Amino acid sequence: MSPRRTARICLTGPATLRAAAKWIEAVEATPTWTPIHCPLVRVVGQRIEPARVAVLPAMVAVTSQNAIPALERLWEERTDVREAPHAAVGLSTARSLREKGVDPVIVGGKDESGSASLASAIVSATQPGERILWPRGGLASDLREHLVVAGRLVDDPLAYRTERVPEVILPEDLDAAFFASPSAAQAWLRKGDAPRVTAIAIGATTQAELATYYSRFQRLIRLPRPSPDALVSALATLRG
Repeated sequence: MSPRRTARICLTGPATLRAAAKWIEAVEATPTWTPIHCPLVRVVGQRIEPARVAVLPAMVAVTSQNAIPALERLWEERTDVREAPHAAVGLSTARSLREKGVDPVIVGGKDESGSASLASAIVSATQPGERILWPRGGLASDLREHLVVAGRLVDDPLAYRTERVPEVILPEDLDAAFFASPSAAQAWLRKGDAPRVTAIAIGATTQAELATYYSRFQRLIRLPRPSPDALVSALATLRG
């Protein structure tokens, strides 16, 4: 009897190999799955004009490592912003800030509630009417909504955007695809030759994007938390 073939999962994100490394390593450690990193979107950094930050913020909210290059350039011209308290979503973003010499005073959990937990922590640490600086991605809006409802003023300059990589050719013989963002899901759905596989969404917003086209997939799964070990657990149920 020939050995059972290893199942293949396409990791459509995170967009950069550095960010995807821990996901790749986690899947490689399983005996039955082979990861293929095939990002469908790329991150394009944007410059934050110092004049865009007219008032010194009471807090700088960092919800993605992708925002840090724009922040670094801003810090060079606005040392007061660098010295302001920073809040980060997730340990990886906090670690990246520390590598740049900024130790966040708040590290919010990265879970399916999106930015709600970080917003709650920022609200607890600030006062109504105070200003929060949020260098954001092109599709992000949830943190601003939470903070404005709580009476905070929000400056949200664009720090990066994602764009589709149209020249990508999807790998063959796929059994599943992992989506780390709604933009990656959109890029997959635009491909007419995308195979009908099991789709695994990193969280609720990505799941919602995929669910609109549920018939394009064999099955749709959402991770209970956005972590490599949660992905491995989900894969175990598919291959067990």
